[in-house]
Amino acid sequence: MQEALSMLNETSERVAFLNRIQLFYGLNQEQFEAVAKELTEETFPAGKDIVKQGAEGDCLYLIWSGRVSLTQSGKEQPVATYGAGDNFGEESVLVNRHRWTATVTTTEETLVLVLRRAQFRNLLKQAPGLRTNFAVTVNTHRLERRTLFKWLQSNEVIYFMSRKHPILLGQALIGPVLLAVAAIIGMLAVWYYSLWVPALAGVWYLALLVGLGAVGWAVWNGFDWSNDYYIITDRRVVWVEKVVGIYESRQEAPLSAIQRVNVETEYSGRILDYGDIVISTIVGSTLKLENVDHPYQAAALIDQHWKRSKETSRKMDLEEINNALRARLLDGKDKPAQIQGIVTNQQEKKNPYEDQRGFANLFRLRFEQLSTVTYRKHIIVLFEQTWIPGLILFILLGIFVYEVFSPTSSFATLFNVKSGWLVLIWMFLFVAALIWGIYEYLDWSNDIFQVTPEQIMDIDKTPLGEATSDIASLENILSIESKRIGILELLFNYGTVYITVGGGKEMAFENVYNPSAVQEDIERRRLERITKKEQESIKAERERTADWFAAYFNSEQQLRHEEGTPVDKKPEDSQPKNEVE
Repeated sequence: MQEALSMLNETSERVAFLNRIQLFYGLNQEQFEAVAKELTEETFPAGKDIVKQGAEGDCLYLIWSGRVSLTQSGKEQPVATYGAGDNFGEESVLVNRHRWTATVTTTEETLVLVLRRAQFRNLLKQAPGLRTNFAVTVNTHRLERRTLFKWLQSNEVIYFMSRKHPILLGQALIGPVLLAVAAIIGMLAVWYYSLWVPALAGVWYLALLVGLGAVGWAVWNGFDWSNDYYIITDRRVVWVEKVVGIYESRQEAPLSAIQRVNVETEYSGRILDYGDIVISTIVGSTLKLENVDHPYQAAALIDQHWKRSKETSRKMDLEEINNALRARLLDGKDKPAQIQGIVTNQQEKKNPYEDQRGFANLFRLRFEQLSTVTYRKHIIVLFEQTWIPGLILFILLGIFVYEVFSPTSSFATLFNVKSGWLVLIWMFLFVAALIWGIYEYLDWSNDIFQVTPEQIMDIDKTPLGEATSDIASLENILSIESKRIGILELLFNYGTVYITVGGGKEMAFENVYNPSAVQEDIERRRLERITKKEQESIKAERERTADWFAAYFNSEQQLRHEEGTPVDKKPEDSQPKNEVE
């Protein structure tokens, strides 16, 4: 009877543990108990290799307690660090043959629950939903191995990574495919009728150009779809959007700031398993991940690590309070007094144009360097500034090609001008147009808008002049509004973001690409700034409270010492006891 009760308790503890892991999302109580009974326990001492890179595997490992690090040959630093509640080896049980891509080593004594491939196959008969959960994690690892994000912090672990649902790629390819089919039909028709009407032969080349354009359009849409990612790490939720060489955006929400996670799906989304994940934060901002593949599994993963983050944050708060009190009580007397009114560690003023040069950022409209986001005006604005010198250069290049390849006549003969003079005039006009075009490009490139963790900046610099800047603190922003006016702005998705700051002052980020996203960037940074200042205020209040407790404790100890009461005894211990005769 006692053994049965012990087994029941062990199963219930395992079920509670499995309930917190996304791999087993959607199981009912009976299925949870079936999984719990199939798990076996294994304990490894610190410094032990659980699995080695290149070895075949057929086990899933769930970390009950302890910590492990994942290392790969050729890399000095661990690629990831896992702790209690994490898991590894999903591919080992999902596919027939699998070799480990990393060595997993314990960094402290670790207890794991093990599920073998044969047991997993039996569980799939009772809980088919497990396959989808495991496939989501396996797809994450495969994408992670093929992609490098420089903004990830050291030891930051990716738990979920996905692109938009493939149905979005299919929708983006409908137009190019229809256009390509029409071009092919046109080419065949022209080829057929040109046998009787030779004049139609030129139309065949036009249809060919249309077909090639459709192929380029399809390739572009494919790259555009493949460069958008949704990522969940142990620290944050991130949405990465990228248009190669033109635009790059990263919206994120820290796990510790998440307040609510909702999944919104339409009828087609419920059938094909895609939808929107709406994440609300404690500072009032919203991050919407659109058309996520397997949204419910992703939301469950966010919920799992959000709760873990809250628990970690609570433990860290308690530890900070204890450390502050300990510092005041143990060595508070030796702590030097802070000098008021002196500002230290001032940061050197940074050149706002630093890091924006280089071929990679030649025409990029948005890019991030560390914590600073930089925006340029839309490509349309660059075209408006450079089309005249560009047209002149195009005409001059056409004249050059004509002079080189024309066998009969030349412009010198046509205008009755000596060839030498024509060459000089051509060179003068070419250099002048080239300098004009470069000047206009630099003028466009130097007109930038920046958002830092503390402020927003509108910076303009003429190529031969000084830079002028308009700066406002994020916490002084009163309202933000984005507008797109006119057919061009609607068609090419650019416009102006109007920002009202204290004192009635108004700033404008003019002609920026995707102004609604720029508005969200600024609003998110503003809320993060306000939250940071509130956290600093709370920390300062916690420090003052610790000072009060320490002062009270020291005063009480000093008073007891002056009254002759031993400091290591309670006040009542110092009173004489009545002797019993």
